[in-house]
Amino acid sequence: MEPKADPGNYQGKIEELSLFLEISQILDQSLDLKQVIQPVLTAVADSLGMLRGTITLLNRKTGEIFIEAAYGLIPTERERGRYRLGEGITGKVTQSGQAMVIPRISEEPEFLNKTGARRGRQYQDISFVCVPVKIGNETIGALSMDREFAGDSKLQEDVRILTVVASLIAQAVKIRQSVMEEREQL
Repeated sequence: MEPKADPGNYQGKIEELSLFLEISQILDQSLDLKQVIQPVLTAVADSLGMLRGTITLLNRKTGEIFIEAAYGLIPTERERGRYRLGEGITGKVTQSGQAMVIPRISEEPEFLNKTGARRGRQYQDISFVCVPVKIGNETIGALSMDREFAGDSKLQEDVRILTVVASLIAQAVKIRQSVMEEREQL
């Protein structure tokens, strides 16, 4: 006897595929990463219901990790979001190349809140998901999001989706690096 199909699960899969298609189309619009990275974050926010999100990149020369694009942060908060390798959750993810999930940021001493965006009682029940952005074995940054507290299965689903999005971003960065290197050779 075949298992019955779960129509809700199909709907979720269709929404995921739609998100991935939308992100691929956004990334194809320009070779300038700065022009396409913000719309990618907005698409993820709209799809996953995130409160805040960032794409951070590692400056290999200085070792500093900085926010390249942000959703839900004001410019001063974004500017404060700078990390060293191994510092805070973002620094640990960038250093290790491994995703991290913090179910409640209020209970995690490693969560630094360097941006200052999370203050007061309303942030007691915020979950934080951070995944590496990798080109091959090299971690070049991280993709992170805040969401209202969610159970473990929802947070693991977020990790899976964000990992695919991070891979799409990494491929876009890799293509842009190749184009830049070719232009330099010419």
